[in-house]
Amino acid sequence: MADMISIGLDIGAVSATAALITDRDDLGESLGVMKFLRELPNGQRLFVNAYTRTQGRPVATAREILASAGAALSACDAELDTIMFTGSASDTCAKACGGSTINAFRATAAGLATLDIPAASVLEIGGESSKYLLLERNEDGGYGIVDYSTNGDCAAGTGSFIDQQANRLQYDVEAIGEICATAERSAQIAGRCSVFAKSDMIHAQQKGYTPAEVLRGLCDAVARNFKSAVVRSHAITE
Repeated sequence: MADMISIGLDIGAVSATAALITDRDDLGESLGVMKFLRELPNGQRLFVNAYTRTQGRPVATAREILASAGAALSACDAELDTIMFTGSASDTCAKACGGSTINAFRATAAGLATLDIPAASVLEIGGESSKYLLLERNEDGGYGIVDYSTNGDCAAGTGSFIDQQANRLQYDVEAIGEICATAERSAQIAGRCSVFAKSDMIHAQQKGYTPAEVLRGLCDAVARNFKSAVVRSHAITE
């Protein structure tokens, strides 16, 4: 059987990430924007791209990633065998760039199986949507989806809301974790509505809460909302 080179792109509402898997071990450590990350349990090699914001241009971003990886592969006398898209812009990108699509739930389950990560409950907060998954390992080593849940249309409880509020306080969203860890207390922020949450954040600042304490309050609110609106009564299994 010939060596296979497959690439999957998760094109979401805010960002694009990609993973390239290959049987070949002669492709070096870099394939354009794709950098070698690790060897998989089955011996294949995994390349990933850096976190990339789409800036409202999902198709252009997908084309840039594919073109960069394709050019690097061509230089190694190789080419892509499979292209797969997932995420909120997957259908549009697949039609424009060529390739197939897979829904985000199945992609998550397949990714965990490929990485051989033992997981039962998956909690994901994306830019536009938040998801809960309950998984069960199959005899073939894959994962079956036993139960799932998603958020509604409100922006509260999503990554884009955290992103927006971090920018309003002049912080990069990637730095929020470390910033919140320095807070000695948490401002009380409403999590059920993004409009009320923003008002609470402004009021907390006026009362003297530091940006770290306000951001910690925001993260607490998003977590509470995720638990009540997405997880609800679904089982959480270790």
